[in-house]
Amino acid sequence: MRTIQRKSGVRIRARSVRVNGTTASVEPIRPLLLEDLVSYLFPSSADGKKPTWPADAFAIAACILRHSGAYVEVANTWPPSGFSSLEAWHDKARRLRKQWRKSYLDKGTWPTQVDRWWKTILSARLLPVERVRDERGLVEALTGIVAAADETCFGVGILKAIKDGLDERAIYLLTTRNSLCENVHPSRATVLPKLHNPLNGMTLRSLTHNLALWDRAEVTPIWQQVDLPDLKDGMNLLLLPWPLRVAPTAFRASADNCGQHMPDGFGFFTYDLPRTMVDVRAVRDLLTKSEALVGRIDAVVFPELSLSQRDFERVRRVLGARLVIAGVGESATPTSLGRNDVAVGLGSSLGRIYRQSKHHRWRLDPPQITQYGLPYELAARHSWWEAIDLSPRCCTFFSANKWLTFCVLICEDLARQDPVAELVRSVGPNLVVALLMDGPQIQQRWSARYATVLAEDPRCSVLSLTSAGLVDLACAQDDRGPRSVGLWKDALSGGARQILLERGAGGVVLSLSREMAKEYTADGRHDDTSTGYLRLVGIHQVPLAP
Repeated sequence: MRTIQRKSGVRIRARSVRVNGTTASVEPIRPLLLEDLVSYLFPSSADGKKPTWPADAFAIAACILRHSGAYVEVANTWPPSGFSSLEAWHDKARRLRKQWRKSYLDKGTWPTQVDRWWKTILSARLLPVERVRDERGLVEALTGIVAAADETCFGVGILKAIKDGLDERAIYLLTTRNSLCENVHPSRATVLPKLHNPLNGMTLRSLTHNLALWDRAEVTPIWQQVDLPDLKDGMNLLLLPWPLRVAPTAFRASADNCGQHMPDGFGFFTYDLPRTMVDVRAVRDLLTKSEALVGRIDAVVFPELSLSQRDFERVRRVLGARLVIAGVGESATPTSLGRNDVAVGLGSSLGRIYRQSKHHRWRLDPPQITQYGLPYELAARHSWWEAIDLSPRCCTFFSANKWLTFCVLICEDLARQDPVAELVRSVGPNLVVALLMDGPQIQQRWSARYATVLAEDPRCSVLSLTSAGLVDLACAQDDRGPRSVGLWKDALSGGARQILLERGAGGVVLSLSREMAKEYTADGRHDDTSTGYLRLVGIHQVPLAP
């Protein structure tokens, strides 16, 4: 064995091993050093530049804590040296919030304490990342920067939370880059606003109230602002679980498997959206009746693959300034895959329409083919994959006001945890809407299980919605019985609640109440009761026109 002195100063021992009676030399591999990670995230550090913008400093410190696993030490030994209590640490972090904002706006710098922490990181630049956890002073410096940046970024990126030039800059960065970072490129790490942090367990997410780190490029996070100014203490959602009837022949084998080769026992299927156009008069009538019941309707929600793009535009025009969330799509053709997207936008012609594609294909297996009574051409002995295009993956978060941020998932995206679930947990939106093509929404089924995961960590409220036609197809229910078209789960109310569509009804209104609660980070900081929760307080049936 011999020792090799690398230029970095790290000593690496070369080894000789015997393979089939022959001695061979094993080339040593240098471990990842702290300076490697810092230079990767912030190349300007090589020129002596400091990441004085709070989100940049957060991205660097948080990535080091995550890669090293050193964030766990906060649960073992905290508060840091020099602080007698968690309250004293909290007070210090709050003072740094004011100092960092002022120093950055005045001089483009950061507080003296943060500068000391940064110098501690630079002094350990030749330390292997895997050994960061062993250096208490370094862990305290990294956690200190994370906490100070998190406090400084209180409310950034949230609609109408602009207090000064730092907030304005943050919104500009989110709008142009979908990241709060100024000098850390989104392909290396993305920093987003954050709404909830977990109550249980110990992860990097446990350390922040206001900032979320995302350092995986396979899903692109997108941050959009949708102004719903009339939201005060809650909101009303009109759920239209359409189509109310689905024929089994709407499911069919995709001709020639869209040009893709599949092994025996597998094929592609497509779903044909209803050929008749949606009756926009019925939409308008249900909206009028809903507002007579509960007052203003803030958003209208349709399930997965409920509307064509043309119908979405027609429906949008009759909804005024209300938000509309709908599953839209196109059937596959013999030469091309279909589309399965969610479309989100304001009614009338206001603003943009935001589209997000489904991340996972539905696999129709033999039991489902039998359960839905599908045509003989979808042989029950085979498994059939949904013939949709898998576009580059993204997840859009919509900031609607200072207490509500939501995202929308499509069916399988709720069940398949990779790769989007960790992103959703990192941001912790107040509301997750899951649009489904599925059977009845009851507590014993998969949607309730996965909604519970997000309601427990990071404590989102979760709404799943399927079409009444799919529920009928799955259950062949008696015409007099109700259909369970939706499920609601939140962190405050206990078990999931079923949302029924009674016979003769065309929609259901959910009345949601906003409740504010205090959340704590693992290092003992609280958020001054600024976290919003949505609780379901009313379910109202809306009859169809006679």
